[in-house]
Amino acid sequence: MEKKWHELITREIVGLNLEVPLIDGTKIRYINLDNAATTPPLNRVAKAVELFLPWYSSVHRGFGYKSQLSTEVYRNARQRLMSFFGANPQQYTAVFVKNTSEGLNKLSYRLPVKEQEVLSSWMEHHSNDLPWRLKKLATFIELTPDGILDLADLERTLKKARPQIKLVTICGASNVTGVINPINTIAELAHYYGAELLIDAAQLAPHYPLKINAPGQEQIDYLTLSAHKIYAPFGSGVVIGPLASFYAGTPEEVGGGTVLAVSREEVVFSPPPDREEVGTPNLIGVFALAIALQWLTENNFPRLSKYEEELTSYAFSRLQTIPGIILYGPSPQHYPRIGVISFNLLGIPHGLVAAYLSFEAGIGVRHGCFCARPYVHHLLGLTNKEIIFYENLVKSGKKCELPGMVRISFGFYNTREEIELLINALQELRKDEGKIKNRYRIDPETGEYLPKESNFKMIIDHQIKNLFEFSST
Repeated sequence: MEKKWHELITREIVGLNLEVPLIDGTKIRYINLDNAATTPPLNRVAKAVELFLPWYSSVHRGFGYKSQLSTEVYRNARQRLMSFFGANPQQYTAVFVKNTSEGLNKLSYRLPVKEQEVLSSWMEHHSNDLPWRLKKLATFIELTPDGILDLADLERTLKKARPQIKLVTICGASNVTGVINPINTIAELAHYYGAELLIDAAQLAPHYPLKINAPGQEQIDYLTLSAHKIYAPFGSGVVIGPLASFYAGTPEEVGGGTVLAVSREEVVFSPPPDREEVGTPNLIGVFALAIALQWLTENNFPRLSKYEEELTSYAFSRLQTIPGIILYGPSPQHYPRIGVISFNLLGIPHGLVAAYLSFEAGIGVRHGCFCARPYVHHLLGLTNKEIIFYENLVKSGKKCELPGMVRISFGFYNTREEIELLINALQELRKDEGKIKNRYRIDPETGEYLPKESNFKMIIDHQIKNLFEFSST
């Protein structure tokens, strides 16, 4: 029954049976294990967008039928999204942005926080680090050796800095280890010491039912996420936060759509969310996100989440059988994680592992530091001297053999069979690593491993040509 259910569910993924070329000239079904970066879209989303495109027009002040319809679609999508995350429209609003990064940057400008009034962590994606750090707004919570947020340090810092800390901003789940932060506990601590809580939900929201106001749990004050990580493409995202926060001050971007009136003497801004959404919005992207969330609701999101949890535990245990593997973060059996696992193979560069999996097994993964360098450096145990050495290499334009990891990440459509294919590929690499390494060269500009002898680049160029010329054939 479970297998039949999963087979039916996975049919909703666009490109599920897509074949990709290998360096030996053959083709193989693509296995996408890079969902933490971007998930494939749902068929439901693709069909809905195709259905809506003929009716697509400008929103807000247009009075033609298509414009009126588009405006109502935009408003309806916002309402559906608020409902999905349990946000009371009397208290909260949803502001549409391009992605989580833009949402976090927006909040760093819009919230009335001053120097050292924000508390973040060394676990964060750069997008929840740099906007606060570069404005000198943040201090940072320390981590345990295995990469878990140090809650004792969190409380010590809040207690010591009270009432200075006004905002705690934390990822719901790490994009490196997949560890799920104890949001409810953090919310209780933040509110007790007089701070608000912002959750970077880019990784957590696609894999875990998340509510602004869940029964029996402390509320989340701000939430931001990206559509392209939750089965909807087209470059949209959202910030959910208290209405009152967006009434105060001036939006960081102003212009069309943000004002009610402009005279020579005065500017009257629109109420939120309109005052925060400058210019013509990404209506198609917003609609696609709403459809994806609707599909998750209709298809038992908690059950999908449970399936991913079981798949992650299975993958972690199977990876442990690979000789010389280093797995980062606590075991899923001992700490809650979403389907993200980072690893290294002792003695084999992470870039070579990723290249081999792609070019010779058709498995898409990610390698490097995943836009979370302080966290990756911590997990790798790098000294300050080593970090400075690698920083100087980058500054000089040398990107070869930089420290990093290989990351696999799951969606609800991935299977145990795909994990077994990954395990087989890693075992093959481990067995013949010398021969395999000789088949690759390092690109000095990018630091990437590329096949020495292959027409792979020609195949990609041909594919691109076909994509751009499709409309004329």
